[in-house]
Amino acid sequence: MELPNPFKRASTPIGVDELLDIAFRRAFKKPRPVPRRGDKTSIYRSREISRIQTVSDTIISRLDKIVKSFPSIERLDPFYRELLEVLIDSDRMRHSLGAVKWASRTIFRISRLYIARMRRAEDPNRILALRREVLGRISSVLKRVGPELDFLRNAVPALKELPDIDLTMPTVIIAGMPNTGKSTLLSRLTTKEPEIAPYPFTTRGLVMGHRELKGLGRVQFVDTPGLLDRPLSERNRIEMQAVVALRHLGGLILFVMDPSETCGYTLGEQISLLREIRERFGERIVVVVNKTDLARDYGDRFSETRSFLRKEKLNFIEVSAERGYGIGDLIEVIRRELGRE
Repeated sequence: MELPNPFKRASTPIGVDELLDIAFRRAFKKPRPVPRRGDKTSIYRSREISRIQTVSDTIISRLDKIVKSFPSIERLDPFYRELLEVLIDSDRMRHSLGAVKWASRTIFRISRLYIARMRRAEDPNRILALRREVLGRISSVLKRVGPELDFLRNAVPALKELPDIDLTMPTVIIAGMPNTGKSTLLSRLTTKEPEIAPYPFTTRGLVMGHRELKGLGRVQFVDTPGLLDRPLSERNRIEMQAVVALRHLGGLILFVMDPSETCGYTLGEQISLLREIRERFGERIVVVVNKTDLARDYGDRFSETRSFLRKEKLNFIEVSAERGYGIGDLIEVIRRELGRE
């Protein structure tokens, strides 16, 4: 079953000031044509009513688009619902969407109320006063939900970047501690280009890649944010995306280790995390001992790593993602492990 990102069509709000500027500019610089029939007061009244309708309709249509474009949280697949909880906080999202919906309805009621009053007014000064009053109230309502619009403007782009998942496709999840070479490994295993940075780069979200494997067809690879060796309750929202992927996607786990410790984490910390993943997510793990191009300088640590993995009877393979050493053998291991399903 293909599971497309349900947030891709979500509309990203603009700021309150920008929205007011658009609405007022449409109303006053490009007003709707009004009938030229009747006396001067009637024509003046029609023009002012048209301005109110343009301002309110422009704002309401933008607000309604935000709410209607967002998927129902209750109907989300558990994978995306938990990602929403991890990244944003679903209760805060509900509150913000509810506030935007309230603003739309309130502006609709206010504008209709004042339009009715303007239609009964005979004095041009009274009509002008009503127009100024209603525009002030509309602006006030919109500014009241400004923080919620700001929240959505920051939240929606992050959600739209979540990957599409195919639950029927063989899946490989790449996990491990930060800077162990997971993103570089993904680029070697798939067509996905890694993000290049002049500093040790830590993946901040789930990254997808694909590869055709003989006998299996198309395989999806998921590069997860680096996990730190600490209790689940202490992990931040970036790390929790990896936990969500491990929990919901199943598949084969490639646990990447860096015996050289140039990633910034000790071998003991990496082993501790590996043990936790085995206990929490099962035994279907292939340990990828990375950075073998550094084995000459850190021979003792690589020997210690091999001894531990053999003692634990863990399936492992040594590679250098940076240089491309051992990638062909790793692909064959992946093909063999996935073929056992």
